[in-house]
Amino acid sequence: MSNERIAALEAIDVTAVDALKKLKAEQDVLAERLAQLEGRRSGVAEPVYLRVRRDYETRSSELEQQSAPLRQAARTQFSLLASLLDRYTGDHEAITLDRQEIELRHQLGEFDKDEFDKRIAALEAELDARSEALQRAKDLKTRFLDAFHSEAELQAVATPAAVAAPVAAPPAEPPAAAATPVPASAPTVPGGFRTLETDLASDQTQVFSTMPPMPPPPAAAATVAAATVTPPAGKPPRAPSETQIMSVLDIPLPARNNGAPAAASGATVVVRAARLVPQNPEAGKNSIVLSLNSVSIGADGSNEVRVGGPGVDGKHAQLSVSMAGYTVVDLGSPHGTRVNAEKIRERLLRDQDVIQIGAARWVFREG
Repeated sequence: MSNERIAALEAIDVTAVDALKKLKAEQDVLAERLAQLEGRRSGVAEPVYLRVRRDYETRSSELEQQSAPLRQAARTQFSLLASLLDRYTGDHEAITLDRQEIELRHQLGEFDKDEFDKRIAALEAELDARSEALQRAKDLKTRFLDAFHSEAELQAVATPAAVAAPVAAPPAEPPAAAATPVPASAPTVPGGFRTLETDLASDQTQVFSTMPPMPPPPAAAATVAAATVTPPAGKPPRAPSETQIMSVLDIPLPARNNGAPAAASGATVVVRAARLVPQNPEAGKNSIVLSLNSVSIGADGSNEVRVGGPGVDGKHAQLSVSMAGYTVVDLGSPHGTRVNAEKIRERLLRDQDVIQIGAARWVFREG
């Protein structure tokens, strides 16, 4: 395997890099001379200054024209090197973690010293091979950097920018409904929490539009009759569209058929807010805030969290939320998903649990 890694590095064409390095050296000399020329401008005639500057700028333009195609060729080769460098870095990180795991299992008494020495010896040979390949990749990157003025210039178009997917137009907003007052007894959810609304509409919805009108009780009928007294002559009659304020009749709902009490409409399940905090470069730089939607993790671009490197499958794992909390599920990946260094199929997460997929590691934190 080590020979394959070295062979992949040797297959990278550095012809453009070497040619570009020579042109860059001449460009640097011309840039230095132009800077010195500005400092000596006041000591020479203006035509002399302009003539010398024009010569230097003309030569700089020629060098730039020669360098442009070489830069593009070098960037294309560097994109291959960058991919190998990421892979070799992940390989080295993975075997380092394997060594730590063997040491820990030995300390816990899982196997004796002879077995420990045997396993460590096998790992050391592979670790040396991966370390050599990683160092060669880093040295080759330095060779590329020497031909450019900065790493940003080298990586400017090393990988083409991803084409943004077209964003569907948002659906038209429905007409604003009248605001419904919140009952005083409504539960208050403390800050830092999210709620899952239990859908009980099909169980408790009462259709009143199809019910025949109910006759008012005698007392209510008298009240309505009193309310229909002709208004004083000084006040104009109300327009038909004007809002009328009427008394509300408290009509009890029919009893439920089943004996078991059902959850109240809009029942609330409280779930603590949570996030994944990256612990190494493979896991990214930013924390992943978990919502009420499932989060898929893997190497495929369709995942909400994309992770590269060895040991990561296209659809590797998924995080989902339930009334019990957040659960991580391995999606049958051959490389497995680990929680606290233990290979799992499914695990309900607790605060400070460490999730590892490939070489990427996150700490699960609540609150």
